Amino acid sequence: MQLSNVFDPLTWEKGETVRLLQGVPGTQYQESDEAGKELIREWIKGLLHTNEITVTFTKADGTDRDMLCTLDHSRIPVSVAKTVSTTAPVDGIVRESKKPRKEPDPHSIRVFDVEKQEWRSFRFDRLRKVTATLDFNK
Repeated sequence: MQLSNVFDPLTWEKGETVRLLQGVPGTQYQESDEAGKELIREWIKGLLHTNEITVTFTKADGTDRDMLCTLDHSRIPVSVAKTVSTTAPVDGIVRESKKPRKEPDPHSIRVFDVEKQEWRSFRFDRLRKVTATLDFNK
């Protein structure tokens, strides 16, 4: 995988579609070296911190799920975003913790599900599609 293609959503989505049509197992993320995986993670985190995006991923039970999510503080309700945390925040957002948190897994991310109004997570290696609408008028 060429690292410069990671930041081009159309190229990334086209590559994933071609892989699916060819029956190639895995995803670009799974096939990337660690540097490529890090670039993909940072690109998606950047989108999440500035937008609401829809991610399509395969859940642990094998079903696909679309989730509208964000890490943009201005899009998360104050009652959820400003809760007190007993542990250090993994994704930069302070929240209440009912149990001690494990070391963060670099291959998954905790995000705010805009439709369910709750925190959810997904694994980058199960990610199928990222859809973002960018507003250049801001």
